[in-house]
Amino acid sequence: MAFLLLLVTLTACAASPQDLSGKMFTFPQETNTARVILTPSPIQELSALTICHRSFTDLKRDHALFSLATQSNSNALLIFWDDTNKEMEPHIRDKKTEYRGQDYKPNMWHSVCTTWDSTSGLVQLWFDGQPSMRKYVSSGAIRGSTMIILGQEQDAHGGGFDLKQSFVGMMSDVHMWDYTLSPYSDTGFEMALFLLMVMLTACAAAPQDLSGKMFTFPQETNSAHVRLTTSRQVLRAVTVCLRSFTDLRRDHSLFSLATPAFDNDLLIFNGASNNKYAYWVRNKNADFIGQDYKVNTWQSICSTWDSVSGLGQLWLDGKPSSRKFISSGSNISGPIIIVLGQEQDTHGGGFDINQSFVGMMSDVHLWDHILSPCEIQNYMHHLNFAPGNVLNWRALEFQTTGRVLIEDKQEIKTCY
Repeated sequence: MAFLLLLVTLTACAASPQDLSGKMFTFPQETNTARVILTPSPIQELSALTICHRSFTDLKRDHALFSLATQSNSNALLIFWDDTNKEMEPHIRDKKTEYRGQDYKPNMWHSVCTTWDSTSGLVQLWFDGQPSMRKYVSSGAIRGSTMIILGQEQDAHGGGFDLKQSFVGMMSDVHMWDYTLSPYSDTGFEMALFLLMVMLTACAAAPQDLSGKMFTFPQETNSAHVRLTTSRQVLRAVTVCLRSFTDLRRDHSLFSLATPAFDNDLLIFNGASNNKYAYWVRNKNADFIGQDYKVNTWQSICSTWDSVSGLGQLWLDGKPSSRKFISSGSNISGPIIIVLGQEQDTHGGGFDINQSFVGMMSDVHLWDHILSPCEIQNYMHHLNFAPGNVLNWRALEFQTTGRVLIEDKQEIKTCY
């Protein structure tokens, strides 16, 4: 099972572009010298990019997969596997973000694509065809003379290699574009989204139909949030449904409704660190244990409560929890403030960065009654259902604060 071997020892240069279709670079040993220098078309500024490649290795230590340096930024673009923390780390302009939960296995070919654009500052990782959430890493263009290297990680422009960060294995199909690709183009790699960037504070003047859209919370903050507007100020019963996608393994808020009397008048809180959901009503809560919370996948959650019985229930991906007593005898009564992305410890504020939501959220509905199990299943399975009569994703009034984006919802389609 011989391969045509392209062995790069010291530095070898191709005199002209070569078609490497069906070929691969093999890095057969751990060194702090062996590398491939890629020579792109002249680049002095990158305002957006997509980088894709395939790799095969048995390494169980940290290693670089793609290293682009400029004179001012040694990690102007770096794709790095941190084996200690089991996370893929894209670096842009010497700043990084982490993606956890990737199924990175030794002795197997993996395809990795990374997109970034300087306007939004958002980066996204696609691992073996599965998209991650979009995260903020750095805005502003990559400028200057670029040095692109495979096999080593540059700690200086064109050098500063560390033996313990070198790549050992095979690499193939390396491509780079100066724009973000869409998920559905016939190149087979493309993955960009239609982007509506909302910075600082943006207000929706009238209800908006957000069908097929999502809110993206790309970074951990104690300020960025979406405030949802409703004229309803008294709720005797509720059903809340929403869909979320995140890689958070810490506790975080999914839906926060506060009144002047109760900061947790209705709160859906993912206690991911303890594998439980906490459902709060009127500042009292019940814990729901053993829910099948998953990272890096869309999950649908609905919660119900009524003031007569005081019973609350969660539905996660169509599966009901047990019904538990939370609070009875009084209604939720306003003025009501509803927030996505943060957890209110005071009426409209008191945000804690360690309880913030990072990821994507979509299809948020609120009803003033308890939906039947069949109605909840219709929501869960994207079938026809009557939209919320308090909050309706198809006619939503909202205000965003901080770095929150409205994007087309990503769905994996057959692209070939």
